[in-house]
Amino acid sequence: MAVKHIVHCRVCKEPIDINHETGWMQPSRGWYYHKDCYHNWKKSNPTNDEEWVELIYDYLARDLKVKYDYFLCEAQRKKFIKNHNCTSKGIFFALKYFYEVKNNDWDKGHGGIGIVPYIYRESCLYWSSRERRSRGICERIVQQTRDNINQEKRKVTKKKKKKNNKALNMLDSIE
Repeated sequence: MAVKHIVHCRVCKEPIDINHETGWMQPSRGWYYHKDCYHNWKKSNPTNDEEWVELIYDYLARDLKVKYDYFLCEAQRKKFIKNHNCTSKGIFFALKYFYEVKNNDWDKGHGGIGIVPYIYRESCLYWSSRERRSRGICERIVQQTRDNINQEKRKVTKKKKKKNNKALNMLDSIE
């Protein structure tokens, strides 16, 4: 009998048993939703700050495929918003600029996003000039990231290998 693993939907706060129920999704690590709740919430709350935060961490985990210190990143993000007049959307695009356009190394950041205040203006200039050259590029990037988040995740389980008992069988036949 499978053990119950109860989590709560972030929208309706109802419990979800992820081992037995099928109508749920986890768009980001530790964030569980009923599928209907998630899609209704996405439609009713377009591009709020919480969504940008989700896009930042999804970008780090899924696109860059790096390990990050969530608590450090979150403290830095809040500090940048408060002290440096940054926005979560701007932080997302600054990270995208620094790691994809400039091809910098994640390991130099020690698991955090401390580079953001130093490259924020430069990334704003870059993305605004890109937007002028090809209208809608930023929105297409955001839509592509949202589509990646909304893809259903498949759970893959490996079958356990059976032990090879040929050697034991051979010893039994010798006796």
